[in-house]
Amino acid sequence: MAFLYPFNYLEASYDKFNVPLVDLIALVLFITWVIRSLYLHLENKQKISLKNFPAWIFMLFFIGAGAVSLLNVESSALMASVKFILRPMLFFYLMFVILPFNIIDSFKKLYNTLNVMFVLGVGLALMGIWSFIFPPYYVELRRAVPLSVFGYYPLGTNHNLLAEVFVALMPFALILFWREKDVFLKNIYLLGAFLMGGVNLLTLSRAGWLALIFQLLILLALKYKGQFKKIFSSFFSYLLLALLIPLAYLVYQFATTGVVIGATLNRMQLIEGALFLFREHPFIGNGPGTFISALEGMRWYIIQYGEPLEAHGFIFKTLPELGILGTLAFLALLVYIFYALLKGYNNIKLKPQYANLVLGMILAVVGVVVFQVFGTGYYMAKLWLPIGLALASLKFCWPKFTEKIIYDKRKN
Repeated sequence: MAFLYPFNYLEASYDKFNVPLVDLIALVLFITWVIRSLYLHLENKQKISLKNFPAWIFMLFFIGAGAVSLLNVESSALMASVKFILRPMLFFYLMFVILPFNIIDSFKKLYNTLNVMFVLGVGLALMGIWSFIFPPYYVELRRAVPLSVFGYYPLGTNHNLLAEVFVALMPFALILFWREKDVFLKNIYLLGAFLMGGVNLLTLSRAGWLALIFQLLILLALKYKGQFKKIFSSFFSYLLLALLIPLAYLVYQFATTGVVIGATLNRMQLIEGALFLFREHPFIGNGPGTFISALEGMRWYIIQYGEPLEAHGFIFKTLPELGILGTLAFLALLVYIFYALLKGYNNIKLKPQYANLVLGMILAVVGVVVFQVFGTGYYMAKLWLPIGLALASLKFCWPKFTEKIIYDKRKN
């Protein structure tokens, strides 16, 4: 599941049924976990409680906001909106938060998962380098993009789909680097982290760049906050400042190209459409999953762009569909996750073997959330699997987060 998590276009299909492989694997694994947990519960070998469901009260608030917004859905579209609440809204929480939180019950399983994702990240980084050197098709701007595999594009074709993977996997590589004692492997992990960060820049994804900047700032603030003066007074900082001047010029040139201006205008029109729909029902929204169909009814957008796109950024998805109520619920869920991770880090920062793990998870969560402020993967594994892994790591490192701590202290 971890290896396939970004491949949303790699699907299992039969007749009119199609589902991404990662979702199908997650569903089978989830059903298996539920059956096993119920059996152990009935045998009095394991208790099932709300401790198995982190942030459940915030998720319940979010699903409740979706249910209330059904009041504004037309009867012909009611079943589609109900289905949208179940999948993807409830689905992402059960499959990519609850599942990893419960089945990863040892440090060994956690680090095995991170190693699998590290291999995935290096492979995608090499793909990005190849596509940058040998563009698969004519583009006005040369950049790293996903490539086809035997004629299929399992990752999609957009450069952003490549960048959003690296903002999660690069911190995972740093976790492995901080933990590893073997010098050779340590260098491999560090090289992999730099490789992913470099290809992220080569995608020319503005969301990817912003996520990387936020991650660097958080890293400086949490790990090196006592060394700010030393870092910024060093020769390296002056050299970096000198390099930023031509980089700023390149960014300006990039931002004024026809491709980027066109994409920016499209996003501005999407925001305008989202805010127009939000004003119709500001408190509870127009209903789950109604943004695309509502946008289809806006002739001015269809005439200019041909077909509707999904809302870019979770704010402009939740505001028109779930209103202020649903948007606050979604934000509360994310804020709680950040609060738990930061509080856990502050309580264990004197234990490097734990602190580095949680710090890397914080960087990954910051990266994916910042990216989805501008992206369209807000209900997918790309956002929520890194969050699920982060919460799973927290239960080992900070026992007060949950009473369900399942690991052998002698081994770890």
